[in-house]
Amino acid sequence: MKKFKQLLSRLIVPTVTVILISQSFYMTREITWDMIFSTINDIYWWQALLLMVLGFVAVLPTVLNDVILAKWQHYHLNRRELLARSWLINVFNINAGFVGTVGMLLRRIWFFDQKNTNHMKPYIQMYILSLTGLFVASAGAIVAVWFNFVPGYEDNMIWLMLLLGAAIFVGLMSLVPRFHFWQGMTPRALVLLSGNALLTYALQMALFVTIGLTIGVNVRVAIMLLLFTIANTIALVTMTPGTWGSFDVSMLLLFSGLAIDVEKAVVWLILYRLVYNMMPLASALVLFFYRLSRKINTDYRGVPHYVALSVTHQLTTVALYLAGILLVLSGTMPSIMQRITVLHRLRPWPITFALANQLPNILLGFLLLISARGIANRVKRAYWSTIVVLILVVIYTLISFRQILPVVIFGLLLVAVILSKKTLYREQFIHSWEQQVVDGGIWGLLIISYLALGVLNAPLVKHHFQRLNQLGLLPSVHWWLMGTAIILVVTAFSLLLSRYLSAHQQQLGVPLDEPRLNQLLVLGDTHYTNLAFLGDKRFYFYQVAGQDVVGLQFRVINNQAMVMGDPFGDKKYFAAGMQQFVDDADVLGYTPVFYEVSEQVAMLAHEFGYDFFKLGEEAHVILSAFSTAGKKMQNVRSVVNQAQRAGFEYQVLTPPFSQQIMAQLQAISQEWLAGREEKGYSLGFFDPNYLQRYPIAVLAQAGKIEAFATLVTSHSEQQLAVDLMRFTQAAPNGVMDVLFVNTIAYAKAQGLQTLNLGMSPLANVGQHRQSFGRERLANLVYQFGSKVYSFEGLHHYKSKFTKNWVPMYIAYSRKSWVLMVMIGLLKIDNKGVARAPEMKVVYDKDNDFEQ
Repeated sequence: MKKFKQLLSRLIVPTVTVILISQSFYMTREITWDMIFSTINDIYWWQALLLMVLGFVAVLPTVLNDVILAKWQHYHLNRRELLARSWLINVFNINAGFVGTVGMLLRRIWFFDQKNTNHMKPYIQMYILSLTGLFVASAGAIVAVWFNFVPGYEDNMIWLMLLLGAAIFVGLMSLVPRFHFWQGMTPRALVLLSGNALLTYALQMALFVTIGLTIGVNVRVAIMLLLFTIANTIALVTMTPGTWGSFDVSMLLLFSGLAIDVEKAVVWLILYRLVYNMMPLASALVLFFYRLSRKINTDYRGVPHYVALSVTHQLTTVALYLAGILLVLSGTMPSIMQRITVLHRLRPWPITFALANQLPNILLGFLLLISARGIANRVKRAYWSTIVVLILVVIYTLISFRQILPVVIFGLLLVAVILSKKTLYREQFIHSWEQQVVDGGIWGLLIISYLALGVLNAPLVKHHFQRLNQLGLLPSVHWWLMGTAIILVVTAFSLLLSRYLSAHQQQLGVPLDEPRLNQLLVLGDTHYTNLAFLGDKRFYFYQVAGQDVVGLQFRVINNQAMVMGDPFGDKKYFAAGMQQFVDDADVLGYTPVFYEVSEQVAMLAHEFGYDFFKLGEEAHVILSAFSTAGKKMQNVRSVVNQAQRAGFEYQVLTPPFSQQIMAQLQAISQEWLAGREEKGYSLGFFDPNYLQRYPIAVLAQAGKIEAFATLVTSHSEQQLAVDLMRFTQAAPNGVMDVLFVNTIAYAKAQGLQTLNLGMSPLANVGQHRQSFGRERLANLVYQFGSKVYSFEGLHHYKSKFTKNWVPMYIAYSRKSWVLMVMIGLLKIDNKGVARAPEMKVVYDKDNDFEQ
């Protein structure tokens, strides 16, 4: 018997396989994909849905085998885990079974944590019993042919009976090789497994017959069942993995005797493989990779899950954009869409209908583009609106086109959006300038191309473009005129959807709260915290145990939250405070930009995924090392001495200031501005309420102030900074030298360590060959920008007082464009000034200028 089996496997199986493959090539040599797609497109959407459901129903009973196995072998698994493992095992076995070997190995692998895993006997017994349905059907087929229940096969009765008999013989040899092999099989398990095998095979036959009836094959059901059984028998004998190939070729050979069109026979088999094999396999692969990803995600601390979600989100966004563009193009240039082979196969809908039937394409296409932007921005409100738009697209496709492929494509896109809900976390939609450029480009090209086609169709122009008209690029002028009206409708609906996405806007941070801010500044301040009182910024406070420990001042423009200077407060919480600020801003759709920050803060921002580059350098005078002695300071000494001989006096006034003093300072400021507009945000501006907060250094002659500078002290940095410096035309030559030298002496007398002379923009930026490209570009601005603003001259001037330069940086998100960041900074710096918050001033006559 053993030698007979070896002969059977070595001779008969290869011979039958070679014959089947050669016949399949011969029979299908004239079939084209166009013929196949044409037959598939004749199927209604509800029929396709029914076939997909029946395909899963035909596979589901196989899961019961493992439920029976678990009770029989006393496995301890929860129902959900058991069903998940069983679905994977049985679907993979259906597609690559190889006489049940794959199923047995997979059960041994996936049931490794259960007892009896070292014994293959239960798995082999279960596989043999799973063939009960085929054996019973084979016996039934022999009876049907013998008693002529299926007329038309009398001439082929001998070889059919031999084939079916061989299948039963092989089955019996497998069933009873040794009687003791079946020891351990309980009667209940035997009955349940055999009954389930009969149910499984019956559902497979029902699915096969339903597909044949759906595509309009004119063959009796009894003959379909007979042929299905014969083909499965051949597949079993050839022992091909998953019955791929041998079953299909056998069916083609059997169909050839029934005068069935070859293309219909191929479509029949393709649909059967699609709904019975491929779709369940796709679901099993999704389940498998989901389980695998969960394990990998746990092992690698969530990083793979984050990457997968990010990639899936980006693919969904791209698909939404492409779907929207295709819908708009199908409404604007239907003929050219028909001529593009790839696009035509993806969306094989007719294009000869009237404009009224195409208008929804344009409307739904633009709504999809807006929805795509909302999904790309991960906005929660975009979730339901996008689902509604996609449902409308699917309904419109079903009603208007009645094609299965567009429905499948948009249906998959709908599923992708539904599954992407967890990636949508932003509370509001803010359309950044970068995104406006991209979306504007897409919208502009679509609208301009549509309008251009209308112009080309005008009677006076059209005859010059006959070639384009022949290519199908130019629809009628009537089409264009109605399309122009549709643009207005599209605009209205687009505005409504945009308003919906942008509704319920929330502001980031809180307005100025002086008591709260002053309490936090006790923990730590900077030489930029004085700008908090300009009244043009909002504030973010990071708390620990309900107490403010870190603060940031910022101004919002578009989606950018421009943070001015380093954080202030307790330094040990800077990293946590910045991280929380970035996260909270992100939830609201804002992107922080850290402007004029120290190297330490730039490095912290870099850890959050930010890029940075050097803006310039601040001049810090080391007070203990400063001296006007020596040859290098000879000119400075001369200027100071000349001012003293001319009767100019230096004095530092402390607030509050009298109205007379404020009037003098305001007159000096207006003369210095000479009609120019004040700048704000990163610079102090003249406002009585703002100036009443800080000491002011003045240079006066005969009781008349000719120059002044506001002085800001950072106690944490032990530093004095010159904020606002202005002077009249009557001020002495070298007035800035006089103010700086005297202010240095004043700061030293106050026990401070450094004097901040302010930043020299673009100083020492991009000088090295390895510098960032954006920094080297800034270096060009530094070298050639003196015609507008003397960057190089400012740096040279401050170098007289110190050689100690501290680099300052700007840090911005990698998702932002540098150009847009700079535009935002220019706009808020030159936006004009807000009015500084009022403060209660009590004038003290002792604080007046000493005359």
